[in-house]
Formats: sequence, structure tokens, C-alpha cells
Amino acid sequence: MDEEEITDGELKDLIERFENDLSDGDFSYYSTENLNHIIDYYIEKPKYKIALKVAQVGIDQHPFEASFYGKKAYINTITDNTDLALQLIDVALDLDPNNPDYLAQKGSILELMNRPMEALEMFDRALDHGAFKTDVLVLKMFVYFNIGNQALAISMIEEIFSNKIEEDRLILESHFAIQLMDAYEEGVRIFKSYLDNDPYHEVVWLTLGQMYLAKGNFEEALRAYDFAIAIDDEYAEAYFEKGQCLIDLRKFPEASEAFDEYIKIEGPDQYAYVNLGDCYKAVHKLSKARMYYKLSLKIDPKFAHAWHGLGQTYLLENKNMEALSFLKKANQLLPDDEYILLELVKTQITVEQIDEAFETLEGMKASLPYRESVWLLLSSLHHQYNTTEQGIETLYEGLDLMTQSFSMLYKLAAYLFLTGRSEEGLDRLTDALLIRPDQHYLLYGDAPQLKENQSIKDIIDLYSNNKDNERDI
Repeated sequence: MDEEEITDGELKDLIERFENDLSDGDFSYYSTENLNHIIDYYIEKPKYKIALKVAQVGIDQHPFEASFYGKKAYINTITDNTDLALQLIDVALDLDPNNPDYLAQKGSILELMNRPMEALEMFDRALDHGAFKTDVLVLKMFVYFNIGNQALAISMIEEIFSNKIEEDRLILESHFAIQLMDAYEEGVRIFKSYLDNDPYHEVVWLTLGQMYLAKGNFEEALRAYDFAIAIDDEYAEAYFEKGQCLIDLRKFPEASEAFDEYIKIEGPDQYAYVNLGDCYKAVHKLSKARMYYKLSLKIDPKFAHAWHGLGQTYLLENKNMEALSFLKKANQLLPDDEYILLELVKTQITVEQIDEAFETLEGMKASLPYRESVWLLLSSLHHQYNTTEQGIETLYEGLDLMTQSFSMLYKLAAYLFLTGRSEEGLDRLTDALLIRPDQHYLLYGDAPQLKENQSIKDIIDLYSNNKDNERDI
């Protein structure tokens, strides 16, 4: 049922009255409209326990009003009590059998309960009884995606875009599904086809640009963002996306202009300031870069990427001790970021804080066990500062997790040759050559003297030639 409008003052009085009744444990009479306003207030808070109490008051006072069963079902759905939610929505449908909202709601509950075919049946019934078509198409799209029927999921998106899009939400939800399916080719085709009929929809242009960017087509992405800006020259998000695209194209002065425009429209923003810092860092205007990183930190002192950017500006000046303090701060705020961690380790090694570097890498082994770079760097550190045998043990430990890591296999082979374990070294070299013979030069990074070893040259030639012959066949 449609709820009557209510002013903020009226809602405040209603909430105060209800909370007094709640405190006393004795509820006075409320109209269905007022109870629905109170439920919506607590759902938005969100205070679901109180919202459930309001819904129960509604059921007690108005036992034949379907909306309270529907609201109670909704709250139980979002709090993962789907069995009870299904029972409640069935009561709502007993009272109002052809209500399209309740039919669609039941479909959503069934989908969460992994009953997709029943969910689709409910969505179709909702459409038959006048449900808002595009909303139900979105629900069907996600069901088809979840059961692995990508073709039908895409057909739902096509149907959504066959009509004029009035709500940006439909664009965003369709784009989200395209991202999940990695179906950017189909997404670009659908969005371009829509723009043929409605070329002045700036949100569609923006989203088209994001899909081009995901495909690595930077120039087309830039063109789409420019169209969005041409339609609405105060479209802040388009300036932001354009700026990031220009960074990818290494057009740093143009990128900084885009972020400046974004800030003019949206006001101070820590993300835009960090991007501006990155632009000026890239062109070695380090004082200006630091200024923008600090502006970002004024807004959000816990923004790890700003601390990281500050550290990088000092690394570029070979001020490694100054850089180290900023990298440590970034690492504290974002402890699982591999890029920050590796930069921290390399800086610790540069300033000869070797014990600290080992400690950082050992921590990374636990938190990021499938990061190849961690095992490679840790084994190199053991080889250089402890023993090559410890480096070998580290690589074997890493290869237990990543058996197809040719980089680790080549490094391991080099260390085995260096320690006189030549037969074992040849075995590991063979393993690496079977995976990526074209990367055999990695063997010589740690042991350049092996270039003169004839038996090693022969085995590399053998596997390289075999790979060439396979390509010829």
C-alpha cells in the first residue's frame, strides 16, 4: 500500500511516542500508515531489532494488513533468517495474493535459499501482475548469473536497455553484473546500442568508459568520459574517471587538470588529492606532490596511500631513512598491501636494516602466502645475508604452495648449482623449462657464471628447440 507523506516533525513525534510506549511495555493504538513510517525509520537507521518489534505491533493491532508481514519478512531476509522470511511473505500473499511487490519479494527470498527456478517463477508472476518491469529484470539477471547462464543474464540486460533508462541504479546494477561475468564485449555492445537512440545520457557514457577501461582500451574510455562531460560539464565523477584514465596513459599534466576540475565541483577530496600527488610525483615535481599528499592526510589521517605517496617522494630523492618512516605508517594502516610491503622491505635492505627486512618478509609469508614476490625476495635475502641453503629451503617451501612458479624454479636451480647440488639443480631447471623455456635467462640473474656451463646450455637448447618445434607443428 502507498504510505502518506509525513513531515520530519510529525515523524519525530511518532518516534518519541513509540519509544515511550516501548519503554513502558504497553503500546497505544497506531494507524497502519504511522506504523509503516516508524518501521521504515528503524530500517534506515538500521535498528532491525526495534523495526521487528514495530512490525509485530502492526501485526497485533492490524492482523489482516499484509504490509506488516511483508516488512517483517524483509527484515528477516536482511538479517539472514530466510526460513522465517519465507513463512511471513506467504502470509502477506495469503492476504494480498496478487501483490506484485510481495511476489517479487518472495522470488528474492527463494533465490537466497538457492531455489532459483522457483524464484524465476515468482518474478514472472510479479511481472504478470504489474510489477515494475526493469526492477524484476534486474532480479532475474542475477538469478541467471548465479546459476551460470550468462547468455540469459545478458539477455536481461539487453531487455533493460531496450527501454529508456530513467534510473541510474539500473545502469549501475547492469554494469555490476557485467563486471561479475567479465562480459565487457557484450556490455560495450549493449551500451553503445542504447546510446544510438539516447546519445545524451551522461551516466551511460561514463559507464561505457569504465568498460572500455576494463578492456584496456584507454583512448576509447577517454572519448566516452569526454562525451559525458560535454553533456554535463559539472559531472564530477566523469572528471575523476577521466583523470585516472589519463594517469594510465601517462598524460600527467592533463590528468591533474581533470582532478582539479573534480575538486572545483565536489570540494576537497582525499582521493583526488592523492591522485594529484601521483601526477606531480610522476613528473618529479616532488614538493608539489608532497603538498597534495599532505592535503589528503588533512582530510583522512589514516589514508595509507597518501602516506605511501609521501614515502615514494623521498625514495626518489634517495632520502631512504625519511622514506622509511612514511612507508612504515602506510604499512601499519594497510598491512596486507603487497606493493607497500615490498617497497618497505627493499628500503629496509637499502638502509641495512636487515633484521627488520627479514621480520617483514616472514610476516608476509603468513599473511600473503601466495605472493611469489615474497618468496623470491626472502630467498634472495637468505642467500645474501645468511646461507644459500636457507634460500633453497625457502624456495622449496614456496613451491609447495605454487608448484608452477617458473621464477622460483629458476632461482632454486641457480642456488642448487651454486651449492654443488648439480643433479638436483638440473632436475629443477628441467621443471622450469617445461613451464617457460623462454624465461631461462632468469637462471643467470643469481649465477651469471652458469652461462659457461655446457651441460646447462645443452639442456636449455633442447627444451627451447622443442618448444619452437611445437609452435611449427
